Amino acid sequence: MSPLAQRTAAVVVVYRTDSDPSALIAQLRPQVGLTIVADNTAQGHPALDGLAQLPDVLRIHNANQGALAGAYNQALQVLQAHQARPGGFTHVVFLDEDSDASNLTTFLVDAEVRDTLERTDTAAVAPAYRDRATGLRGKYIELTRWRLRYLPRDFAGMRQVAFVINSMSVWRLDALARIGHFNQGLAVDHVDTEACLRARTAGLRVWVHGSHTFAHSIGQRRAFTLFGRQMQAGGHSASRRRMIGRNTAWLGRRYLWREPAFAALCLMRLGYETAGILLAEDHRWRKLAALWQGVVAGLLTLTLA
Repeated sequence: MSPLAQRTAAVVVVYRTDSDPSALIAQLRPQVGLTIVADNTAQGHPALDGLAQLPDVLRIHNANQGALAGAYNQALQVLQAHQARPGGFTHVVFLDEDSDASNLTTFLVDAEVRDTLERTDTAAVAPAYRDRATGLRGKYIELTRWRLRYLPRDFAGMRQVAFVINSMSVWRLDALARIGHFNQGLAVDHVDTEACLRARTAGLRVWVHGSHTFAHSIGQRRAFTLFGRQMQAGGHSASRRRMIGRNTAWLGRRYLWREPAFAALCLMRLGYETAGILLAEDHRWRKLAALWQGVVAGLLTLTLA
């Protein structure tokens, strides 16, 4: 195990009782110094009962308090208390229960990844994700105050971006201490985006290495074409669409003056969600109504915390 891997802890959030995260935990143990499993199921996931016997795995039962953000925050509190080990931990990698961590070691030993993670102005470094359902790579954005630019889906090498998804992203612990807790008011959607924006405001940088990829599932995505461009519909439920609408509108309003280009991106995201619902999903009108009810709620809500 590399020195960076030894100083890296993994946080796995488990939230579905019909899943079995045992394979992922076994996959992680030889790749990182410590694995923290945040159990977000209501009664406790039965597949996690044997973890107490493993010296390099910690289980915490969060019971979905604060949803995904709450699980992250509780895991980070536990990790902070665990810092008594010699040398301590300097980095944390976040994963979902269905994440593919098979290439984590390859990612951490990459010299460019390692050197970027050692920079004090770095907040996080992530590999590029590829959606399991559609096979498409995720889109990443370069952002200045007044301008945004989508990177090509197939870019290679290290690129500074506006934000990354938390799954498989490696964060510096001192950067997380500097920007504060994940926002539990957001619950799930845009928890990672908002943290990256706070890091950006603090003068820290977020990176993606396009030469490293991992498989990831976001909703039940379906590919569709609009004006000749390949796009992906999220496939989320109406209730989740309401949260997406609320959080997107709230973030766009919050950063309207500080990051006008990001606020424009939020408006584009709402248009993208609307198009995906209309062109590629079932229960269109119910989901569309939920999305825009959420938008109204987000515009009228002063604080989400």
